[in-house]
Formats: sequence, C-alpha cells, structure tokens
Amino acid sequence: MYDKTGEFMGILPSLKSEVAYARDIVKAGIDAVPGKDAATNLARAGQSALAPAALGIAIGVISVYLGRRGRLGNVAVVGGLVGGALGFAGGVAWGTRQRTKVYYQAAAHNVQAVRDARWLEKNPVAYA
Repeated sequence: MYDKTGEFMGILPSLKSEVAYARDIVKAGIDAVPGKDAATNLARAGQSALAPAALGIAIGVISVYLGRRGRLGNVAVVGGLVGGALGFAGGVAWGTRQRTKVYYQAAAHNVQAVRDARWLEKNPVAYA
C-alpha cells in the first residue's frame, strides 16, 4: 500500500478529490452573486445606513454619559464610534436583506447541484 517514496498511496488521490470538491463548492457559491449588481446595491444600502449610524453615535455617547454619571471624555468618543459602527452595520444589513435572500437562495441552489453531482459520482445509480 506504499509507493516508492514511502507515502501511503490512498491518501493523495483522496485528498486531491476532496480539495477539488471543496473548490467546486466554493466556486458554486461565489458564482451566484453578480459583482456589479452587488456593488450597486451595497452603495445604496450604505447611503441609507447613515441615519441608523447617527442614531448609534447618539446612543453610544448618551450611554457613556449616563454610565459615568455625567463625566465625558475619550470614553465618550469610543462609545460614539462603537455605536456608529453598530448602527451602520445594522442599517446596511437591513437595507440589503432582500438581495441577500436572493443571493443566498441562488448560492444554496448551486451548492446543492454540486453536492448532488458528487453524491452521484460516489454512488452511481444503475438504471435497468
């Protein structure tokens, strides 16, 4: 079961097969998302996420102000930055939720097709 180099012969072909399968799965998922359309939608969602970011900044600063009993400082800036980042991320997630669903469904369909092909390769069906 060992080749001339002393390596186990069954491991290398099996590993190559698994790496190729993983590559096909990733490619199927990536192929579901069109690049130009996704960038345009993300830019629109980023613009609409500015209001939630501003709200997050206000909440972050106010929470630090109330937590420190009225004393503000550098911690308030950090609280504002964290609140703004969370607000912006939430706004982008909310703004892209419909497109994300469409991309997810397309990617899941493509990945399932690759998985089905792999299963048929491993388990050939003989039709009589």
